[in-house]
Amino acid sequence: MKRKTGMIIIELLPSVVRDIYTNMRALAQPELTVFQFRILSKLYTGPRTNNELALWAGINKATMSRALTTLEKQNLVARKMDRADRRGNFIFITATGKNKYKAISRVVGNIISAKIDKISVQKQKQLLKGLEVLRKVFSK
Repeated sequence: MKRKTGMIIIELLPSVVRDIYTNMRALAQPELTVFQFRILSKLYTGPRTNNELALWAGINKATMSRALTTLEKQNLVARKMDRADRRGNFIFITATGKNKYKAISRVVGNIISAKIDKISVQKQKQLLKGLEVLRKVFSK
């Protein structure tokens, strides 16, 4: 059972992500890339350091720093010095960044919801319960 569940997730995830990315690209271009949107998504949950973001994204710190500089020039993120350790900066999402993130998330969410609306209400409830379980499992 566990193996089958894992295989379904592995099989399904690329299709879901590709669909989200396709819709996101159409909405956000040219001012925001999918990668930049992912950064905003991570920062929407709270401030992070450059190093934390680089580790999360699986890239080096210099590449993340360049991406953050681009977002900073667009007033979507801001860097603030860590008072405890003046060598480091925390990166925050700005009000403009939050608005951009919410607007794109809302539209892409509506597109995904339209697809889910094609299944029965009972199956939608089952899907929601399953997704809530996945969220708990993968948020650790």
